[in-house]
Amino acid sequence: MKNGEQFITQIEDKAREWDISAVLRVRDGEGFHYEKAFGYADRAANRPMTLGDRFCLHAENSFFLALCVLHLMEQKKLRLSDRISRFLPEYRHGEAITVMHLLRLKSGIPDYWNGLRLPQLQKDPAHGALGHQERFQREFERFAQDVTFQQVLQWVGDLELTHVPGKDEDDSASTAPFLREIIRRVSGRTPREYLFQHFFEPLGMADTRPGNDATTAIYGVLRDKELIPLPRVAPSDAFTTTAADLERLARAVVEKRLFSAKTWEVMLQCDSDSFALGVFRRGELYCADFYPDKLRDTCQLYLNFEDGLTLLVLNNEEFKHARDEHRNMRSFLSALRRTWQDARVYPQAPELKRVNSTNVWQALDIELLPEQLAFVPEAPRCIATMLARKQPVYVLMDHGVAVGLAALTIQPQKGKFDITFLQVDRRYQGRGYGRILLTRAMEILKEKGAKTLEIGVNRFNIPAQRLYRSAGFADKEVYDEFIEMQMTF
Repeated sequence: MKNGEQFITQIEDKAREWDISAVLRVRDGEGFHYEKAFGYADRAANRPMTLGDRFCLHAENSFFLALCVLHLMEQKKLRLSDRISRFLPEYRHGEAITVMHLLRLKSGIPDYWNGLRLPQLQKDPAHGALGHQERFQREFERFAQDVTFQQVLQWVGDLELTHVPGKDEDDSASTAPFLREIIRRVSGRTPREYLFQHFFEPLGMADTRPGNDATTAIYGVLRDKELIPLPRVAPSDAFTTTAADLERLARAVVEKRLFSAKTWEVMLQCDSDSFALGVFRRGELYCADFYPDKLRDTCQLYLNFEDGLTLLVLNNEEFKHARDEHRNMRSFLSALRRTWQDARVYPQAPELKRVNSTNVWQALDIELLPEQLAFVPEAPRCIATMLARKQPVYVLMDHGVAVGLAALTIQPQKGKFDITFLQVDRRYQGRGYGRILLTRAMEILKEKGAKTLEIGVNRFNIPAQRLYRSAGFADKEVYDEFIEMQMTF
């Protein structure tokens, strides 16, 4: 990993800032390896976390269920295009839903928990009379309890689908019981049994055991503020593992050792919402999707197949969220992903693309230094201003992240061609992106018919002035705090 020491220093600062309790393991294909335990295995007992602590996970989440289904597909025991009526004939909507719809969390099956069971609890006067903490704990315990497929079918079987299968993401808690039952009927094993037989045991994960003998106490977060201790639960598909053991699985995934090349291609093919099968994509990272998680988000796994990167987090305390100074919602996990990106994002294959529905959120996330805000608007304001004027805004993408913006004024009828705003994310300044952004913007304007270009710069922004002059701009007019520069092709 380029700038590995920088990554370590920054991520340890972020861990302290967010007061996390977790074990972090990072490894890439170039030999970089980092592991560290943070916080508490049991905060109430003041027992610190260790690298060998055990965490309880649940086999019925999107990632593990996808591994089971894809393995069954390789055994030619099912197809992703199969209607689920082939396996679950008693469900009346089975002909409309495929196995693929279930894996992509787009089945339309009503959510038995958030749509039915939790609203029923909400109406219960006795439950409503409980304090916030006790109600939170009881709801966790209820959700973590085993439910059979027959129970879920009884609750949702007569209801209409919430949407046409495949059309919208629904994150329905009913998905896991449906997939669990398909795996059981096809293989004769539960998802946990199937994972042990075909993945955990072959990979030598000797410290991974059925049941719940975790050495870590679970805490949930109420209203993104308060850590609440949660009762110890042991769903039938629960198992415990260590970070070192789970990294064995992570390495097998990132090295694509579990399936054939064709199956990996199927698994990692993203839809328009960047969702694949059991994983979803954020920039260059694939994120293992452990939703729905009955045990409060106890595992996070990020993968980069090109670099051979596995970034594994096992946490016993749910992570808090908070808004930063730009009003963006953040957490330790977003800081972790960003820290990895910041350490490696140098010009490789930058692309300047017009801001659109697929990159707008990344473009909005561009940050500037505080001193720059005196003369350059923040990205959201810049984008909104230019769109209101019906003028184009371009975002420079590299390594899957937005590194800069170019807002252009193109008015051929008036002979006006300006680089209205030019900004490079503060995290990637000094790496050559400013010159790339300026050059690409000039190329676009020249293609649109520009003979002369204008750009404005703060009079005290000396680095920007040097950049523009080196590209051929010269001072046109100088004001107290502003210089208007111009060049001719």
